Amino acid sequence: MADDPSQTSAEYQRMDKRWQLVRDILGGVETIRRAGDKYLPKYEGESSEEYRRRSQSAPWRPEFVDILQALATKPFGRDVAVKGVPPDEIIGQPDQATKSRRGGLVDDIDGRGSSLTTFAAESFWQSVARGAHAFLVDYPEMAPNASRADEIKAGARPYWVQVPFDSIIALYTDVVGGREVVTHVRIRESRIERDGFGERTIEQVRVLEPGTSQIWEKTDKGDWTPGPIKPHLRGGEFSAVPLVLMYFGRRIGALEVMPPLQAVADMQIELYQALSRQEEILTFAGSPMLCGQGIAPPAPGSNDKIEVGPKTVLFAPRNGDGPPPKWDFVQPAAANIAEVRKSVEAIQADMRRIGLQPLTEQPGNPTATGKAIDAAKAHSAVKSWALTLNDALEQGLVFTCEYLRKPTTVQTEVSTDFSVLPYAAEPLKALAEARATKEISHDAYIAGLKRFDALPGDFDAEADKVLLAAEPPVPAQTEVQVRT
Repeated sequence: MADDPSQTSAEYQRMDKRWQLVRDILGGVETIRRAGDKYLPKYEGESSEEYRRRSQSAPWRPEFVDILQALATKPFGRDVAVKGVPPDEIIGQPDQATKSRRGGLVDDIDGRGSSLTTFAAESFWQSVARGAHAFLVDYPEMAPNASRADEIKAGARPYWVQVPFDSIIALYTDVVGGREVVTHVRIRESRIERDGFGERTIEQVRVLEPGTSQIWEKTDKGDWTPGPIKPHLRGGEFSAVPLVLMYFGRRIGALEVMPPLQAVADMQIELYQALSRQEEILTFAGSPMLCGQGIAPPAPGSNDKIEVGPKTVLFAPRNGDGPPPKWDFVQPAAANIAEVRKSVEAIQADMRRIGLQPLTEQPGNPTATGKAIDAAKAHSAVKSWALTLNDALEQGLVFTCEYLRKPTTVQTEVSTDFSVLPYAAEPLKALAEARATKEISHDAYIAGLKRFDALPGDFDAEADKVLLAAEPPVPAQTEVQVRT
């Protein structure tokens, strides 16, 4: 349908299944359980009531989210630095009292109070989760001939908008002047309007092309109504769509990408199913089935009931010349329970390994070489993502400067000086020995402790020196002889 902007591209349709899995996992146990047999298959012949009981009691362990969080926070031990020759609008006006700058866009990059670092951290998290992310550098609507003075008088300023990749239902790019630019994008959105004391949600699709912007809204009848086509200018000129793209996974197309944690997401569901099986076995083991050999069941309609439980005694009188009747319990063998538990632990260990997550000690005794290889893989992956984010932030600031009609002489620096193996004994020991022999400075020692998470990333070494100077001197140690 030519008048339906909600049509999705072929790339989106191929990606939607992968993104849906990630969305459901991030939605947590309630979302997974609502999906029913999509993630927890129903046994053949299993009643609806029994399946409902089993699905509601199936344990959920958010291993995917834990791995995602561990990787996505690594580059943000310190704030994103802004370098080059940034205009005052970007970094703020000098404050002589505090010897710093205030009021710049880097302190509120999205118009909602998020600093550049906070915005970058959210973008990084979204990119690791889905394999790609985007953000739009937008500007309030102004007249095409408005001057910068008119914009300042109106309080207009550029602002950045997060655009999750799974909200982009169509994306087309082209190479212009030797670089890839966005030529058409449709973004699925929604807005909430008050309706008396209630509210209603209005679905809409934002359509962006070079120099123009248009919003389509879905009516109560289900069709789409186009809004006016408005100019979308930067620096008073028509140019490419100011949508910044970043790809962390293996890129296949403009919208199609292989998420780096796709295998971990698949294994999260595998773990969920394994935990369900384990829970069932433990349920039967904790509540074994009573078996009466040589004992007839109560007659239909009789009030005779067999009571089972603590403080209950069952009697089985001999019946004729046959073998003596007896009561017994039927339950899973302990060896089976142990094997199922090992299977669950193996899945969890594989998730951490495949997820480039050597942050948690693995079962057994892994070799130092193996741990070093895992750490190197994780570091190279996260460092590569951090550099990709840095490029995206710089592109966003280029668009921002174009809106401000300022030279694009701004650079950023996202930290890549981090370790993916915190509290590592050998590096910490080496740091302590180097400091004790004065082979490194105190500042270098503190930086090393922060790198391996022995100190928090925001640890203020200068402030700590002041506190140390105010402390009483440590008494000289005396040799103590211990008699045995």
